[in-house]
Amino acid sequence: MTAIKKITTFLVKDTSILPLAIFRMAFGFLMCFSMIRFIYNGWIEKCYINPEFHFTYQFFNWVQPFNVKGMYFIVVIAAISALCIGLGLLYRVATILFFISFTYLELIEKSWYLNHYYFVSLVAFLLILVPANRNFSLDVKLLISRKLNTVPNWSVLIFKLQLAVVYIFGGIAKLNTDWLVNAQPLTIWLKAKTNIPIIGWLLNNDIAPYLFSWSGMLYDLTIPFLLFIKKTRPTAYVFVIIFHVLTYFLFNIGMFPWIMIFGSLVFISHNEWNNILSFIGKKIPQQTNKTCYKTKPILLGFLTLFFTFQFLFPLRSHFLSNNVLWTENGFRFSWQVMIMEKNGSAEFTVIDKLNCKRWKEYPKKHLNSIQETQMSFQPDMIWQYAQFLKQEYAKKGIIDVAVFVDARASLNGRVSQKFIDPKKDLASLNTIDEIYNFVLKLK
Repeated sequence: MTAIKKITTFLVKDTSILPLAIFRMAFGFLMCFSMIRFIYNGWIEKCYINPEFHFTYQFFNWVQPFNVKGMYFIVVIAAISALCIGLGLLYRVATILFFISFTYLELIEKSWYLNHYYFVSLVAFLLILVPANRNFSLDVKLLISRKLNTVPNWSVLIFKLQLAVVYIFGGIAKLNTDWLVNAQPLTIWLKAKTNIPIIGWLLNNDIAPYLFSWSGMLYDLTIPFLLFIKKTRPTAYVFVIIFHVLTYFLFNIGMFPWIMIFGSLVFISHNEWNNILSFIGKKIPQQTNKTCYKTKPILLGFLTLFFTFQFLFPLRSHFLSNNVLWTENGFRFSWQVMIMEKNGSAEFTVIDKLNCKRWKEYPKKHLNSIQETQMSFQPDMIWQYAQFLKQEYAKKGIIDVAVFVDARASLNGRVSQKFIDPKKDLASLNTIDEIYNFVLKLK
């Protein structure tokens, strides 16, 4: 039997549907809560409606927000479809709607980019491909003939691999001098948390940032493997809970810790769930299907390409930039999780080439606080804002303008320094990638 045939046999071999169903429920209910939280906090207006200008992603500048009613409609659709995913109701329609609506919301505004938003979109897409509703769901209650007790291995494995990608590349990103030798940015962050009860005294110790830095790196690089191994899985999952609860309370990083805690439930097998439930005298019988769930070969081929991309795409920053934390060329969508403290300032000068008039432009005139903060130290967003200013002056009849920026940035505790070549006319750059040629070297 060839290696490919052995791998294919393993991928289509039956396994219990229980871990997949629990993952579906955890993901769906958590995302429903997240969407309701989004509405409750007034983020629809703050992120999509109030800004005069949106920083769009490269190749997705056509993605624009609707009016207030339209945006509320999209978020409500995302919340309802997430709830349906959790309940296993109209599952295929719900997964498609959630993937489209959530990804649309993510693509509107680049200044709100977070790694876990990207992760959620990927998981939502993968859920479309699996029969996660074929047991422990309302769909099965309504149509009992669709019930499955087992599913192919690949349908559970893909979510384990996606979680592993986040951890492994998050760990690789930490293999740098700032993180391991200088314990940055944790030295900055932990010093600001010394007033926390019980552990505050520990965070004030000079060794604490190094302890957190090294343990964080080792955790990211080892935890997926420990979760895969049956003997180490119980201890590993305890570490998952401790690690992410700690990061939640120390760094206030939103839903990410809970997504990783509940997402990691997919590693727990049917027998392990029964061992857990035995403490309350419960058990979920493990049964086989009367008929097998058939896997189309084209789907396995597609998933092979999908994960090849997932393991290669995050590496692009090593080819695009000598210091991705400074240039941020290839930073997004590569799982660079919590590895930098960066801040900056940017002041723009617009010059009318025809009569040499000049104007100072301060970003807060057109941007909200989050947009201004994120733009000040991200080269591609600085270029986008320069292009926006060029268009704004064109509306006033001033067609031929030059746009210069006085931008300064500080990275991981370094002194603030010139960030973008102040002599370069940003309005003359035709593509977003050109801006990286004018990022000054980090001192």
